[in-house]
Amino acid sequence: MTQKQTPPALGMSLSPVNPEYQKDPFTLLDEVREQGRAVYDEMFGRYIVSRFEDVQAILNDRDLNVDPRKADESSLMASFRQRFAGDNREPSMLFLDPPDHTRLRGLVSKAFTPRAIEQMRDRIGAIANELLDKVEGQSSFDLMTAFCQPYPTIVIAEMLGVDPKDQADFKRWTDDGVAAGFDPFASEETQKRAKVAREQLEEYLRKAIAERRAEPKDDLITALLHAEDEGNFFNDEEVVSMIALLLGAGNVTTTDLLGNGVKNLLQNPEQVRILRDDPSLVTNAVEEMLRYEGPVTFTGRIAVDDRELAGCPMHKGQSVTLAIGGANYDPRLHKDPHKFDVTREDIDHVAFGGGRRYCLGAPLARLEAQIGLKTLLDRFPNLRMPEQELVWKTVPGFRGLEKLIVEV
Repeated sequence: MTQKQTPPALGMSLSPVNPEYQKDPFTLLDEVREQGRAVYDEMFGRYIVSRFEDVQAILNDRDLNVDPRKADESSLMASFRQRFAGDNREPSMLFLDPPDHTRLRGLVSKAFTPRAIEQMRDRIGAIANELLDKVEGQSSFDLMTAFCQPYPTIVIAEMLGVDPKDQADFKRWTDDGVAAGFDPFASEETQKRAKVAREQLEEYLRKAIAERRAEPKDDLITALLHAEDEGNFFNDEEVVSMIALLLGAGNVTTTDLLGNGVKNLLQNPEQVRILRDDPSLVTNAVEEMLRYEGPVTFTGRIAVDDRELAGCPMHKGQSVTLAIGGANYDPRLHKDPHKFDVTREDIDHVAFGGGRRYCLGAPLARLEAQIGLKTLLDRFPNLRMPEQELVWKTVPGFRGLEKLIVEV
């Protein structure tokens, strides 16, 4: 007689330690979404909200906090406090609330502008082609290491004005730093490697900042130093923190947007044919890539006082996890949400968050994805994906492949 398996606790079932979640998080999130508007996860002391309308409303709620130092001691958000332990500096903008968040966001918006991003369009295309030149003639290669990983790193490094010879270091610092930066359960070894990476990156950036103060250049580091908003300016440490955030949060998510998106496209050959027949659909295809399997599956908020969220009474300090991946599959919003369709009309998603914390790098990520996808399909008209076991990264809240073998 076989013993019936006890289903894993909700918190563990929605984490990378669960093989079923690794394989298909969206079906599991379907189940959570249909349980109710706010489902309590006792293991991690949080409510999980998965319905699109509720997630969007909470993202747009300007009164909610994100600073983990304001969360209940027993909640998931509080577990992120360890990254600030023993550090006298303020956390990055990603984990700050107003007025600090408002000031920093206002300043970076003056430097990291849509115009500055659009000016990179031609160079982004050239970078994509230069990377694909290196695999020209190979019958197969790992798309992640050859293209998806270095591509956004080189783009942001060039925007910052980083010397090309230092770009490999930038990539390593980004990879090692992010491995622990967004994972409250990272191993001690991973945390040590991340600490070294952060220290080396910060040392490099402080030197670059000193050079720009002495001799300004036409680059993003100089623009950040000169950014002014209502009499406010960045100090040097804030510039270091902002660049680290652009590198960490921006590079990794764009890498995973491309990796996941190309994987889904190649798993649906009829969609590749549609896109090849009508290249103007690339913009819509990227939006479907963001909806269908975007790089971020969860984000969090903290109740600032006793209030009702998603129809559920919550107390001050309560941790709320917003299931981005679940919201984007809500059948109340999209018909047949589990179908990948580059021609889907009226695509709506919360892949870039919302409200005052809407992703600052969304225009750059979209542009990189559109150019990268078009260049890849143009360069390799017979691009296909052989049978393989997909290995996913294990950073909670994120969705990305370790490798993706493609044949040309």
